[in-house]
Amino acid sequence: MLNAVSRALLALTAASAALAAAYFIADGDRTGVVLLAFLALAALVGGLSTAGNAVPDVAPPVGAGSPARGRTAMSASVPKGSGWPLGVAVSLTVLAVGAVTGVPLVLAGLLLLLVVTAGWFAKAWSEHPSWTRPVRQRVSSRLLAPVGLPVGGFLLAAVIAVSMSRILLAVSKNVATVVAMVAAVAIFAACYWVASRPRLGSSVIVALSVLAGTSMVGAGIAGAVGGERKFEQHHEEEHPLTVSAKETKFNTDTITVKAGKDVHLEFVNEDEKIFHNVAVYDGSGPDSKPVFNGEGFPGHGERSYEFKAPQPGSYTFVCDFHPAMKGTFVSEGGA
Repeated sequence: MLNAVSRALLALTAASAALAAAYFIADGDRTGVVLLAFLALAALVGGLSTAGNAVPDVAPPVGAGSPARGRTAMSASVPKGSGWPLGVAVSLTVLAVGAVTGVPLVLAGLLLLLVVTAGWFAKAWSEHPSWTRPVRQRVSSRLLAPVGLPVGGFLLAAVIAVSMSRILLAVSKNVATVVAMVAAVAIFAACYWVASRPRLGSSVIVALSVLAGTSMVGAGIAGAVGGERKFEQHHEEEHPLTVSAKETKFNTDTITVKAGKDVHLEFVNEDEKIFHNVAVYDGSGPDSKPVFNGEGFPGHGERSYEFKAPQPGSYTFVCDFHPAMKGTFVSEGGA
């Protein structure tokens, strides 16, 4: 017998599987197929984990003339179902994915496996007949609360952060904004819905948690399979400086650059068969030291000069072949 929750989840399983197959046939994109397949897997796990919870314990049918059966005392309580094996399976899945993607996910899988294994052993220990209520309270207050809650919270936050980052990095910038907003609203709405129903059954909460967690991890893996979108570096556009010489004169008497930046200077010699160049000195006297000496060449011709702008200050640019051709070279400091 299936309850309403399990029927809805199993129906979601069939729909997601059908959509995954249709999407693969129509488009062939692995990212969408993996995402829908993990949604189907999450719904299947949730449906199977909640199936049968609404089935009451009914005694076998007894004929009208049959003698009454005696009761048999049990020496110990029947162990309850446990979700820790599912946690171990998830840990092994993370390890398998990490073996393909990289070391960080392997380490996360090992840590998750360690925590889940410890929880599984604790569950088995709590089912021992010697496990009493005072012992349970002592272990909970001295071990689980100070250790388990922070570790569990950290792992949950890490899974959500890593999975969401893979999703947001796989889509475009505008789509990433929409996905982040939808995810935030969905999480808030789900938490509000659960909090507003104090009598909500534990099976429903478990099913929703399994569905959300598996879907989140599946979406993150789908994003990792799709790869990151291309990021383009936007650099400030820099226009090259242009200086020309004609009739043994420069076309400008001032050149201004940013200190420490790369200078790209295009020099045009318009004087036919006359050599010119552009050189930068730390002063205007005969003892001035050169900062940069460009190659000289006869016109008509062009040269591209590239050099590093000196420290902030005022310098002199000149033609080495015609000392009368000069101007002020300014190197500006600051951002």
